[in-house]
Amino acid sequence: MSKPQLTRAGRLRLIEQLETLRIEGRREALERVKAARKFCDFREDVTYFDAVREQERIETKISELERTLADAVVVEEEATAGEVGFSDTVTLRELPDGDTETYQIVGELEADLANGSISATSPLGSGLMGATVGQTVSIASPGGTLTFEIVRIER
Repeated sequence: MSKPQLTRAGRLRLIEQLETLRIEGRREALERVKAARKFCDFREDVTYFDAVREQERIETKISELERTLADAVVVEEEATAGEVGFSDTVTLRELPDGDTETYQIVGELEADLANGSISATSPLGSGLMGATVGQTVSIASPGGTLTFEIVRIER
């Protein structure tokens, strides 16, 4: 199995998320458990069990982030000048209608289409890798083949 890839900024976001959970998340979860203990019958109290489940969820997320950060590789790929590479931001024009879209090429763990980032291993991401400004690329999708022209590449 290959190691997950991250941009430098993506790695920093995960580290920040981990530290927030370690400090604030743990503290808030512990406070909820303590508060629920004061006023409950442990055998039947939903508030107590919810607080404990939330504490477990936070600990699980912390473990997952620690594992991810230990396994992940920060990609410092140096794409050939003028070609789309990992962590580049690419502006596309959909053909023939002319709608433009902008995406950053990132690792699978960072991909968030709603926020304009796509995985380098997704059909669109992999189809864009190595393309140049002015080049037309065709991407197979469930709804048919989509065609895009590369308008701009930003490093």
